[in-house]
Amino acid sequence: MSKSICFALAWLLCVGSAQAISLNVPKGLIDIAVAKKFPKEKATITLDKPTMALSKARQKVELCGTWASKLPKANGDFCIDTQPVWNKDKGDIEISKVNILKLTTADGKELSAAIANTLNATLLTLLDGTSVYHVPDMIGKRLDSIEVQDSGIRLQF
Repeated sequence: MSKSICFALAWLLCVGSAQAISLNVPKGLIDIAVAKKFPKEKATITLDKPTMALSKARQKVELCGTWASKLPKANGDFCIDTQPVWNKDKGDIEISKVNILKLTTADGKELSAAIANTLNATLLTLLDGTSVYHVPDMIGKRLDSIEVQDSGIRLQF
């Protein structure tokens, strides 16, 4: 067989067997990236001590931590769930569609309506768009999908 025919056959085999490229980002790397973004502060409210849980079944990321308000002086715990989204301009995976799961005071009591309203308004804006992972530039800026796994996030290119 001539070299050009061998090359053409090899090329067809490669193209025919091409698969989507994926990158698995382990939870440990995501935890480190998220920890670097905290504490977050806005309008006298500070969020700190983040912990994350991933749910493959729900395709959600759960983020919990502590909150503290300077005026009125109060603190407690929060938990939210969110969906990871791709920010193509930055090459970052960010959290969005924030949903508050838990918002309590330090002693576990329900918050007053005034404090709860303030935290609901600011907590969502504090966290929406928070980068949880920067995709290395050498991989490129094209991402087809993000899949939440129990042990990390799978990026499909």
